[in-house]
Amino acid sequence: MSKLSIPEYFTSGIADYLDEVDDRDGELDYFIESEQGILEAGAEHHTFRLAQQGRENYFRDKYKQFQELCARIMKATLEDFIGREPRPWDQRFSFLMYQLNDAYCDRYGYYIFEDEELMPYCEWMRGADPEAVYYLGNVLDYHF
Repeated sequence: MSKLSIPEYFTSGIADYLDEVDDRDGELDYFIESEQGILEAGAEHHTFRLAQQGRENYFRDKYKQFQELCARIMKATLEDFIGREPRPWDQRFSFLMYQLNDAYCDRYGYYIFEDEELMPYCEWMRGADPEAVYYLGNVLDYHF
């Protein structure tokens, strides 16, 4: 994978730049470390697998946030939904919808490129095989 293999929708709608990283090994190590309890390093360099309860650990806080946001949205009035009022939580309804979508799937976090498809980490996590060992081949840096 290189930045040339990234689909146009990503560079035209999500990232404002995309670059190769200088310290690939450091970035890969950081990724595994940052996902402790979710992923575990494999026996071979740059390999990993889902940790026991890794999927649940990844989604637990997101699910709680999703439930809390749903409860707030359920109290919204028609005026809130239309967007005329930022009440009762002092936020526009559209921002709550953004937060709800983000709780379900963070489109501005990690991405995984697998089987010629680029997908947000959260989407990959939903379908990841808990028995498989995965190889991290490359890391690209992007800014949204």
